[in-house]
Amino acid sequence: MTVTETGPTPVEVQIGGLLEALHASQQKPDPRFTVASLIGALGVHSHIVVILVFSVLNMVPGPPGYGGTIAFAIIGFSIAMLFNAPLTLPGWIRRRKLPAKALMRVTKLFARMAAAMGRFSRPRFTFVSAPALQPLLAVFIIVVSLPMMLPIPLINAVPNTGIAILCLGWINRDAFVIIGGIVVALLGLSIAAAAIWGVWHLANVAVGAVQ
Repeated sequence: MTVTETGPTPVEVQIGGLLEALHASQQKPDPRFTVASLIGALGVHSHIVVILVFSVLNMVPGPPGYGGTIAFAIIGFSIAMLFNAPLTLPGWIRRRKLPAKALMRVTKLFARMAAAMGRFSRPRFTFVSAPALQPLLAVFIIVVSLPMMLPIPLINAVPNTGIAILCLGWINRDAFVIIGGIVVALLGLSIAAAAIWGVWHLANVAVGAVQ
């Protein structure tokens, strides 16, 4: 965990805890790191941090169905946040093995990014990230994540980047970063909508050609 001159930011503290859990899991005889392990490391009430980590995970290439599963998990976490309920998911997702080594590399990179951002990100216009507004955050993330459940290539990166920036700004209570995350997420949503329309159009053309 990197410490800035003013001390670690909330994100750095959470990421440091995740890195410790990842290191500990790799020392066990069975170094499995599952979705349940991740939730256990961050806490069942750390909705925004867990969504942040999963949004970063969804930028990592995975096997078929990986992106859709991560998007489903993000939607589940967002629903839990919407109702202020502990983080929980169906057993088949909780048991899903995560790429621990890739997650550790991404987490270390993200820790450096969070430390760099901590040099200029600070609480600003904190009413934007008030706890009372978390349900709106949850609904926004659900809307952005829904298209990512579809098996369409190259539609995950930009929306997930926006969600990650938005969550980072929310945790650090920085309205400027939050607004930046919203803009990027909406851009990603537009790209996803265009890709879905393109696939739908091509499918209709193909069906018409066959008929």
